[in-house]
Amino acid sequence: MSNQKINVSGLVFILLLLPVAMGHAASKKGSLGTSSSATDYYRVTCSTNANGATSSLNVKIIDLAPVASPMLSVQVIKGIKAKNTTDAKDGDTKSSPAAIVQGGDGVYEVRVNKTESGAELYALSYSCINSAGKATGVSIATVQNQ
Repeated sequence: MSNQKINVSGLVFILLLLPVAMGHAASKKGSLGTSSSATDYYRVTCSTNANGATSSLNVKIIDLAPVASPMLSVQVIKGIKAKNTTDAKDGDTKSSPAAIVQGGDGVYEVRVNKTESGAELYALSYSCINSAGKATGVSIATVQNQ
């Protein structure tokens, strides 16, 4: 019986920690029109909160169904620092690898674009984190929606 109590206690502990580990990413759904040059622009602001100052902004993108030939990418820019990531497979539930820019607190430019013409839907995931991996303050503003 004591082994069962330990296993159940351990499971409860893990389940309690799960939202903390996964809960710091925010998301925004968007769409790009048919033009090959369609680009959505966002400003993500990272700020100090109870967890401390921001170390980096982490961004991922998922190319949502319907499946179409353009590949979606997202660029993150702060000052002279920039990273890019692309969702290589359309319509699955897996996101791109993270584009991580270590720029501290402040405003980051985030751009979503595609490789060719055709309408596309996407989900953008973004999180500001401190050097220990804990969530810091985050807000997003749409600058351009094409």
